[in-house]
Amino acid sequence: MSAVAAFRRSCRRLVRDEAGVTAVVIGLSMTVLMGFAGLAVDMGIWYSDRRAAQGAADSAAYSGAIDLGAGDTATGVTAAAKAIAAQYGLVHGSGGVTVTVNQPPASGSHTTTTGAVEVIIQKTESRFFASFFLNSAAVAARAVAVAGSSGGKYCVLALDSSAATSVNTAAIDITNGADLDLSQCGVQVNASGADALYLTGGAKLDATTVSVVGTYTVNNGARLNVTGSTTTSAAPVADPYAGVAVPTPGACAATNSYGGGGTFTISPGTFCNGLSISNGANVTMSPGVYIIDRGSFAVSGGANLNASSGVTIVLTSSSGSNYATTSIDNGTKVTLTAPTSGPTSGLAIMQDPRAASTGADNFAGGTQLNVTGALYFPSQMVNFSNGSANNSYCTQLIAYRINYTGGSKFGNNCSGTGVTGIGQTATVLVE
Repeated sequence: MSAVAAFRRSCRRLVRDEAGVTAVVIGLSMTVLMGFAGLAVDMGIWYSDRRAAQGAADSAAYSGAIDLGAGDTATGVTAAAKAIAAQYGLVHGSGGVTVTVNQPPASGSHTTTTGAVEVIIQKTESRFFASFFLNSAAVAARAVAVAGSSGGKYCVLALDSSAATSVNTAAIDITNGADLDLSQCGVQVNASGADALYLTGGAKLDATTVSVVGTYTVNNGARLNVTGSTTTSAAPVADPYAGVAVPTPGACAATNSYGGGGTFTISPGTFCNGLSISNGANVTMSPGVYIIDRGSFAVSGGANLNASSGVTIVLTSSSGSNYATTSIDNGTKVTLTAPTSGPTSGLAIMQDPRAASTGADNFAGGTQLNVTGALYFPSQMVNFSNGSANNSYCTQLIAYRINYTGGSKFGNNCSGTGVTGIGQTATVLVE
């Protein structure tokens, strides 16, 4: 056999030889398989980042809308929303993150909605394996929230929902020349019946809004002056503090009576069988919660009480009976400012809802009463009589029933005070 023939035979055997082909194919395929596996890893990371970005956008839009509803500026709303996003690790201008805040929204179905806030979060993603397939990658999330009202329409709320058929069963009665100034807010009466709100004997009520589940009676020279709407057969309004837990009494403080014209500074604690401030005493309450366990929280005899730095007075009972009540007498001066945060935020005086409905709480004539916050007596009658005055810009009164026989003024300028609005609408995510 010639050398040429032998060479040709070897070539033919080499062409027919399939040994090692699988290894070559697998070797060539592994590059592609590893690429797809790496892409799957990257996509899993992007999906997780997308979910985190959506959570951040939801929270940022919601918080921005709350700020907007509380009266913050567009600049403040933007700053608040970006700060919330930063808490999720998505800092605007850092790590490929962009946080855009639009008020009103630039897209979607709420571009003309007053109080709507849009937050868009975009993040450039790292491409660990996907760089073989993609030039760039990013995730994006968007949310829109609409602000609720911050203060609600009302600063006085009567919770009694029974049917009122006379002045004696009225949820709110204003009598004997009483002059109630709600010219900056409104009144809500949850009682049904023809006499749910009752004005008589030369009494006067000035209000922006009057809303009554039943209807009202005005007679004997009384006047009802409403600058906005007057609604009967209205829907009831929920108790804004129904979910607040009543603090538990602790050990009794050593002293629960202050008088004799002395000057005292007292600290938060539990005051068993009442707390009395009388006979010209000048008492300053340090910030905190003061629990009155049974008895009465009583200020009388020309005493001066200054609780202007974040104080809640809680009226309760450790025994389940003799729940504490309030008695503010004439000739006294009382300044109360509720905490702006914490479990009792917005509450200046809070009575335990379990207190017997037969009890009553009294704010007598000639009292210089300045309250920033809520006076909350959900199960008892409150009496304002003979010129008991309140001149604060933010004062709520929520009670089972209310009787006015003197002058009083209530305000609803409550932004930043921690007060929960009566009848306020909630902030909601809409997109």
